[in-house]
Amino acid sequence: MTTTTTAPRTVERLASAARAERLTALATPAARLLLVMSIVMAVLSVVANLAAVDDITDDSIVQLAMHASTVPTLIFSILAGLYSSTTDLRFGLMDQRLLSEPNRAVALCAKAITAAQTGFLYGLLGAITAVVGATAYYAANGESFDVGSPFVRDALVGVIIAAPLFAVLGVAIGMLVGNQPAAIGGTLAWLLVIEPIAIVGAPSFGKWFPGASGIALTNDPGSLLDQVPAGLLLVSYAIAAVALSLWRFEQADV
Repeated sequence: MTTTTTAPRTVERLASAARAERLTALATPAARLLLVMSIVMAVLSVVANLAAVDDITDDSIVQLAMHASTVPTLIFSILAGLYSSTTDLRFGLMDQRLLSEPNRAVALCAKAITAAQTGFLYGLLGAITAVVGATAYYAANGESFDVGSPFVRDALVGVIIAAPLFAVLGVAIGMLVGNQPAAIGGTLAWLLVIEPIAIVGAPSFGKWFPGASGIALTNDPGSLLDQVPAGLLLVSYAIAAVALSLWRFEQADV
């Protein structure tokens, strides 16, 4: 009599690979530093924007301050995703992961899922920090901060949705580029230089970029997309980036 073993179902293998990824998601000092810096920058952004105006009770100022305080969270979320994938490639950790999970699609999806979870943490902490920072600033100036304002609510919901998607984009870009300095430097140049130029110079074109979609999700007071289409566009970018990075990963000699 012979016995046969059934291979673990894909879902179980994905869950197992994701658990392994979660163990290392914030294990390094650099990964933890990125999270701390995202919180620090959120506080600095909201305070700087409120300190630059005379009337902090104006609705447009509230909208701008909340939007500005959430943007750093997106930047650090995509950096966390980039760091996650490029560190594995840079130090040969991907080889070890493939020994335990040889299916590259499962391994990459597990990394993307873990990045989304980490990004959600970034978004949640960024939202909380923005509210706490704004509330403290208003209180220090003898004013009350309306947490229930739609300007506040829309920005907070937007960053909680956008941060996981940015983290997934970071993982995908890191897998595509491979080289850590090039991936991080190129992404920052795109988000902080190229896209802003396109948004200001040709907003009808620039608003369709991924960074602009994230900015729109945080309730940008400018002329970008509305939050719902911006969210759908960002989801599309994330899916396309993961699919392309999987194709690249399958071809790579790792």
